[in-house]
Amino acid sequence: MAATKSRNPLAFWRWELHWQALLGIVLGLVLGFLSGGLMAESPAALSGRWDMQIYDLVGGLFMSGLKMLVVPLVMAAIVSAIASLGQMKGFARMGGKTLLYYICTSTIAILIGLALVNTIAPGERSGISAEAAGAMVGTEGSTEAGKLAELESKTAGRGVDSVLNVFRELIPSNVIEAMASQQMLGLITFSLLLGFFITRLEQRQREVMLAFWEGAYEIMIQMTFLVLRFLPLGVACLIAKTGAETFVGGEAVERLTQLGMFALTALLALALHAFVVMPVILLAVARVNPVRHFRALLPALLTAFSTASSAATLPLTMECAEERAGVSKRVTSFVLPVGATVNMDGTALYECVAVMFLAQLSGYSLDLSTQVLVVAMALLTSIGVAGIPSASLVAIVIILNAVNQNLPGPGIPNAALAIILIFDRLLDMCRTAVNVLGDSVGTVVVARSEGETEVLSDAFLARLESERAS
Repeated sequence: MAATKSRNPLAFWRWELHWQALLGIVLGLVLGFLSGGLMAESPAALSGRWDMQIYDLVGGLFMSGLKMLVVPLVMAAIVSAIASLGQMKGFARMGGKTLLYYICTSTIAILIGLALVNTIAPGERSGISAEAAGAMVGTEGSTEAGKLAELESKTAGRGVDSVLNVFRELIPSNVIEAMASQQMLGLITFSLLLGFFITRLEQRQREVMLAFWEGAYEIMIQMTFLVLRFLPLGVACLIAKTGAETFVGGEAVERLTQLGMFALTALLALALHAFVVMPVILLAVARVNPVRHFRALLPALLTAFSTASSAATLPLTMECAEERAGVSKRVTSFVLPVGATVNMDGTALYECVAVMFLAQLSGYSLDLSTQVLVVAMALLTSIGVAGIPSASLVAIVIILNAVNQNLPGPGIPNAALAIILIFDRLLDMCRTAVNVLGDSVGTVVVARSEGETEVLSDAFLARLESERAS
């Protein structure tokens, strides 16, 4: 009887996670088109409507459920991993490998974006001037105007020194406050120290503390499974809300025409990084099958696409890396939380493409030295503002301010950013998925370099299939 139930195609709650996420995405697109494309004539008509309130409530609860698990899951994983090993020597070596990987892949991503935006030149092909883009702020129902004003307030007084915030957060002055604000770097530092000093306790005390943190970790994993039971519903509502806001008033086609070349350039660059660079790294460095990796991490990638949040996806990314790819808790508990904070391949790539697009839109042809500045700033700001809401947009404004200092005349107007804001949510979903993919590939690379032969191996996958069948 149990076997018959598992084959029932209508029992979607028994499907694998990636099929559940795909179901949610398809359902969300349909609901979004109905709510925005057919039932609303303007963005104002969506405000406060019952279906939008339901999407916002259910999607928000799902996001909150995932974010709720991040801090206790990461802390329990790191503390229990170090306490069980009895020393931190391996983590210093692993940290160096992680940092090297993140710097290299982010730089590669930025260079891909730079090459494509120079080749395609979307700003010169769009047929829109910077003045027209700025005027669009006033003609789009003030939605973009509000976002632009918020960005300008966030970036007031910010510059390259924003990158120093990364180092300031390494040691939190208040651990409870760091937990509340999810300052992952500070929590990682605290968890590393806590795990290390547990190993210095007497044996009886050490065993008690180790049992506590290992138990806490198992509890967090079970709570993650509970939240993931609502994956199709949560993903559907998140996509429906975004879709309704995109399709509203039948303006999607017109907006896509205006932004077509920019969106194409950004998406093509993201696709090259995700489906060419990452598989090459998996094959050449980690020596694992890229198809196996994508299949193992697909639930996390689809959830990252739906939520547009690396932090919210972190519990699922850790679960996929451990349970579906065979990476040890020791590696995932360190590499993935650090990556969700400082490794933003997709974000760094997008920042470069966006700044170059706005420069072309404004009639500027940036020389080599200025483009090198854009590359360096994109790399640094993708790290330095990673914890800020709308991080990539804040970073773009910071980069624009730095670039304008090297340009003649008035420079690139911040108001031109309005044209990017129109489709930012959709592009944010894509670049977040690339961010999570980069983190997961880094986890596999580090694990393999640490001698973990089980990762995505034939033996591990055969054992996994056997467990699923039973």
